[in-house]
Amino acid sequence: MASYLKISKKTVYRVIARWLEEAMRACGTSLRAGRRASARWTSRRWTSSAGCRRIPSSVPSASTALEQKRGTDVSARTVGRVMAVHRDLYGLGKPKRSPYQKKEMPFRAKRRHEIWTAGVRYVDHSLPGTGNVYVISVLENYSRCILASAVSRTQDTTAFLRVLYSAVERYGPPERLVTDLGGIFKASQSKAVYRVLGIEKERIERRRPYQSYIETTFNIQRKMADHHFAKAETFSELVEVHDAWRNDYNAQRHWAHEGRGDGRHSPEAVLGFYTSLLRYREEDLHRAFFSTRFSRVLDSLGYARFRDWRLYAEEGLARREATLWLQPGSLVVEYGGETLSAYDVDLTPGGEAGRKLRTVGRPRLFETSYALPQLNSSPWTTPAG
Repeated sequence: MASYLKISKKTVYRVIARWLEEAMRACGTSLRAGRRASARWTSRRWTSSAGCRRIPSSVPSASTALEQKRGTDVSARTVGRVMAVHRDLYGLGKPKRSPYQKKEMPFRAKRRHEIWTAGVRYVDHSLPGTGNVYVISVLENYSRCILASAVSRTQDTTAFLRVLYSAVERYGPPERLVTDLGGIFKASQSKAVYRVLGIEKERIERRRPYQSYIETTFNIQRKMADHHFAKAETFSELVEVHDAWRNDYNAQRHWAHEGRGDGRHSPEAVLGFYTSLLRYREEDLHRAFFSTRFSRVLDSLGYARFRDWRLYAEEGLARREATLWLQPGSLVVEYGGETLSAYDVDLTPGGEAGRKLRTVGRPRLFETSYALPQLNSSPWTTPAG
């Protein structure tokens, strides 16, 4: 602990002693009484006989964190022995193995980019006036590598397609895509993209979340990032925590790869430089997402001109190219994976190429890391010309 935190051993002992004293006081017992609170494993938490809860550390997580952060190659067995001493010191029992037999995974991939899995999870946070926040991710099943992921204020079809586009743009399309029964994954726009890119869409069985690899990854995210998500004071900090988690997850050793003999034990090492056999040019990808994605260069005041309307994005990104995602009823402007603004829109009837924005209303400007200290213009929409 002292080496990892770069503090003295005396400080570590003092903090542990204070923690023990406060923990025992909260449990209604005394450290001097010599009572050793027994512990049992229940509901995936440590529950002592006095009613206190302690969340156990993970052997793989501790080992991989030491290797990544400190450059120290400590085996999982060594970490396990240290944790055993820790349990004996604080009177914690050893968790018992689950009595349930491990179920076979129906979507286990045999090669890279054969199967991807996409999913959405809700993130607990303490940001006032922000509303719900979600993490949308795309996982490569063979390597367990996160190909694309984003923090989003919505979980609609547009938000999902933005993440899917990032993954396909970088790695090419997979042979199969696995999701749950969520509506955004079976929307008409999503099905059109699958069809154009030649992706075979599959889904897990109802009430069988174990069939989705992304659910396991989200459980890892809960352990590694949820504490920091809850402490974030701005939306930008939420994005930073998410990006740090993604980098750490992809770089650290994964328990699924411990048996490999080629020295590749992390998701990004297993994936390597491999991409899908089928790659698309940028213009072809634009055509595949033609009904949803558009690119515009912002003017000097941070506005994007789109179908005879000027839509405010972000003045701090003047002269930069932003992305507009259009779907029936809404339009979202983003840059670098961050949502800048969103609008409710009403389209004129007709073919996709000839449809215009009849009305644009309810503008919503989001906090980003690109914002200027003070705006010089009002963030509203105006008809161009």
